[in-house]
Amino acid sequence: MIGAFDVVETLLVRHPLSDRLVESVVPTGVVLTGRTASVVAGLALILLARGIARGKRVAWLITCLVLAASLVIHLVKGLDVEAAVLSLWVLVGIFWMRRFFRAESDPVGIRRGLLTIGAAVGLAALYAFLGSLLLEKELAGGFQPGLTINHLTGTVLAGLASAYDPLTDRARWFLDSIPAVAGFLVLVGLFQLLRPVVLQAAAGNDPHSLRKVLQAHGHNPVSWLALAGTQLFWSGPEVAVAYEVTRRVAIALGDPIGPPELAGAAVEAFAGHCERHDWVCAFYEAENPDLYRRLGYRLVPVGSDAVVRPAGFSLGGKEKADLRYAVRRCEREGIRFEFLPGPEAWAQHSDQLWAVSATWLRSGKGPEMRFSLGTLETLRDPATTTGLAFAQGGELLGFVTWLPVPARSGWTLDLMRRRPDALNGLMEALIVHSLEEAQRQGRAEVSLGVAPMSLSGFPASAGNNLLSRVYGRLDRFRSGRTLSKFKAKFGPTWEPRYLAVPDTVVLPEVLAALLAAHLPRPLRLLAELGRSVPAFSRIGRRYWPV
Repeated sequence: MIGAFDVVETLLVRHPLSDRLVESVVPTGVVLTGRTASVVAGLALILLARGIARGKRVAWLITCLVLAASLVIHLVKGLDVEAAVLSLWVLVGIFWMRRFFRAESDPVGIRRGLLTIGAAVGLAALYAFLGSLLLEKELAGGFQPGLTINHLTGTVLAGLASAYDPLTDRARWFLDSIPAVAGFLVLVGLFQLLRPVVLQAAAGNDPHSLRKVLQAHGHNPVSWLALAGTQLFWSGPEVAVAYEVTRRVAIALGDPIGPPELAGAAVEAFAGHCERHDWVCAFYEAENPDLYRRLGYRLVPVGSDAVVRPAGFSLGGKEKADLRYAVRRCEREGIRFEFLPGPEAWAQHSDQLWAVSATWLRSGKGPEMRFSLGTLETLRDPATTTGLAFAQGGELLGFVTWLPVPARSGWTLDLMRRRPDALNGLMEALIVHSLEEAQRQGRAEVSLGVAPMSLSGFPASAGNNLLSRVYGRLDRFRSGRTLSKFKAKFGPTWEPRYLAVPDTVVLPEVLAALLAAHLPRPLRLLAELGRSVPAFSRIGRRYWPV
């Protein structure tokens, strides 16, 4: 507001008595310079307003400097005491609230902004000198370095008339363009200074320490995917938050990983970390709603996790008829099931695994997703278990991969893929055999993953009933209902999963960022679409340190 006031007041308001008084004391050129500086200061405050609203520390510092300069400018341009007092009042106010401006700017953007501002001066000077030299025949008196410097400083800094007398329209255009070019470059530099921190360097990540914490406290079924190259925020030696920054939103994958009694402090510490970096924080697939409610977060149901206990699983009962049929049909076809650690499965069957995965993706399933969904890279982890289904001739028909959930002594389903021409019921039989394998290994429970937009297991309420109807209509264009029906065949217990956000106002921004976090990066997508099978001979080395 004060920025707009300065611009409008300078352009429209005149104070005849104070103007004559000031002009009797200082030269007219200084008064005109003050008016130009007042407009520049007002425009700068308008540009800084967004950074101030987001708590940017750099924006606060620059605003304080601009307001302090405005005190002098308003007095010089016309002894405008009222405007000077207003600037002082705002300056005192934001200085008193300095503790609220903690958000950092992108370090790379700061360096780039300062370099851009410096380059603006250099390029404007180069542009002025070269242009004056090339157009010397169209300038009265020809090229004169002193006049060029006077024109550059006078028009850009003081808004004075040109020091040169142009003889042609082209020369007049050139002289008028110099302040525009310099001003544009300075504005670009200012924009770079105020950019949010959109990326966090991964150099501070310690996946080996994270693995130890996961083995002791990994309770949320998606927690193990934190090893797949996500960023890590450590609120202490035993507590980590795995997250990814997309579109100025830091989305945590599941709940904080660590002792349950430290989870609340970790959520608050992560929120402070996001505030300092000018990010909106959110927690995706959170399983402990009471934790976030106590801290004032808003919870949005995103789906239900299907959890099966292998010790109590059986194929008896009418509701398991489809599973019995699938198992018996695979037996008649002579299909063989085998379970191996991920690296061993890849070493023995990499070509077939990649071929099955590639054909599955090209059969209309879309590109390889990420973030809360794994990829073939998870097979590098020896903690991964791979279930394989082979035809009688040794051809791989389909496979599933299981990630560990140590704090539950369980597994969670990661990948589930088959050849398009494989017999119906293959995946049902493969999961049944996986449950039997989990029981042999002493696993207490197996998660079949979240069925999106399924509210099974959520407490009954008017809000959840309304959301269920909305999800039902949206599911006409998605496969959430089919996926939920598939998982229901195994008689699971449904556990609610939530998206926790600090305020419902930021929900649209968080949902857009969540979608972007799951989609592959553009170059990665192009590589997936153009890659031949099985050209991928080894799995990327960045993830899954062991």
